[in-house]
Amino acid sequence: MKRAIVALLTVLLAGCQSMELEAPEVAKPRPVAPSVPTLSGDALQAFLVGKTLRYNLNGVASTFFTDGRYGYRDYEVRDGGSYTITGDEVCITFEDGGRRCDQYALIGSDYYRIEEGGRRTKVDRVGPA
Repeated sequence: MKRAIVALLTVLLAGCQSMELEAPEVAKPRPVAPSVPTLSGDALQAFLVGKTLRYNLNGVASTFFTDGRYGYRDYEVRDGGSYTITGDEVCITFEDGGRRCDQYALIGSDYYRIEEGGRRTKVDRVGPA
């Protein structure tokens, strides 16, 4: 019985060694393309630059200053950095070195921020920076 188990394990392990494994990048999350048309170019610039956006999430506000600075705050955190707009994305580089790229879309009569993973957050108000 022991020999049968050892033989079976040997065959199974030999089969595993001959299998091709997928490339390591498969494990990395890939951005999800939004299923709605996003703002881009002049429309995205007009929507963001010189504005403060308030979201329906934990008192979060993002400010896109006209000189390229970015400000973030919620009930507990204040952060800053810089932003660039390219095509239909705004990419933010935070002071601590973190980076994130978002898109914005008009869905019905409401604007939404769409994060790299596809999460949507409704923009409640847009005001001056």
